[in-house]
Amino acid sequence: MYNEQLEKLIEMALVDGELTEKEKQILFKKAEAFGVDLDEFEMVLQSKLFEKKKSDSSVSAAPKSDKLGDVRKCPACGAIAESFAVKCQDCGTEFRNIEASQNIIKFFEKLDEIESNRKDSVYGSNKSSEGIGILSLLKWFLFWYILLPIKIVTFFINKSKPAKWSTTDSRKEELILNFPVPASKEEILEFLTLAYSRINENTFFNLFSEETKYKNAWNKIWLKKIEQINAKASLAMKNDKKSFEDVQKIANESRNIIKSNNSKAVYVSIGFALIIVVLIAWAKISNNNIEANHSKEKDLKTKAEEYIKAGDYQKAESIINTLSDKIFIIELKSKIQLDELSKKTQELESYLQDKDYDKLKLELEKITWTKISSDFEAASTERDYFKNFLKLKRALNNQMPKKYQIEIESEYSL
Repeated sequence: MYNEQLEKLIEMALVDGELTEKEKQILFKKAEAFGVDLDEFEMVLQSKLFEKKKSDSSVSAAPKSDKLGDVRKCPACGAIAESFAVKCQDCGTEFRNIEASQNIIKFFEKLDEIESNRKDSVYGSNKSSEGIGILSLLKWFLFWYILLPIKIVTFFINKSKPAKWSTTDSRKEELILNFPVPASKEEILEFLTLAYSRINENTFFNLFSEETKYKNAWNKIWLKKIEQINAKASLAMKNDKKSFEDVQKIANESRNIIKSNNSKAVYVSIGFALIIVVLIAWAKISNNNIEANHSKEKDLKTKAEEYIKAGDYQKAESIINTLSDKIFIIELKSKIQLDELSKKTQELESYLQDKDYDKLKLELEKITWTKISSDFEAASTERDYFKNFLKLKRALNNQMPKKYQIEIESEYSL
């Protein structure tokens, strides 16, 4: 366009992509010497400068390749960085990604948004937990031997069932497991710390609850995400051992919490199993002792009955004093009293033969039954013997003329 000398000067001035004021003065002075229109020359110069900058910009941009993907360079030294690296291997500059950090924030905001749209109950049940009141304590105190096995069986049945899972829970689970883990050190540690904070530690007092089962299900999901982050860190931090050790420490703490929760469940299960074994053994031993004691007392009762038949009430009473079975005691004492009163009634038959009705009436009124029992069950046993006594008394009373007969008490008067 211009002569060769002027074109060469323009090329030299624009070689660095910049045009200083001194370079412009030299070029304008030369153009004026060659008789070039200065306004036209300024427009051409600006055009060449623009093209130079555009060319330099396209050359400096990282080339794209369908086979290799984007080439990542260190912003400090320009060295090509390895895939997933969190810092430059040449100069040690840490790579940061503000956009990735914003994505983590958006991720947890999305989780909160899904949770805010929940329509079902969080733990899959609207039942409130039963409070521990005076009635509950009294119920357990009186019927623990029935309630404890039922509670143990219920615990194992509930333990075998999966936690109640809703559509909201499924959406959150999908978001967590499918969210990509960032590659920079700051984002990995931030994401890992937030995920770790979602792991719940159980206590021995809440292992029975539906809430704990639900939280355990979420613990497994968050642990899976932590394992994903740990796997990404093993690639991104292979040249940064200190940072990878921090990641490993958090990941191990998460695993230990899960193991501790599982161990507590095992300990409780073993404890329940031992309680069941002890209860069965105790029941078996107690039953055997009861049967052996009952058999022994039955033999003593038979012996006491023999003494009563023989009229040796003193020996019978000595055996009764060694017994612990209340019914046996009432039965034997009733037999002694019935035997004694029967003999007294028989002695009154002589007055009947002599027709001494006044004397017979007086003595018959004196013969009464002394109550032995103090509760309903024992009274029922004693009443059978009391009825036999009333039959004997009534039979003698009916043999007298009506004007001498006495009023015989009812069998329910006992």
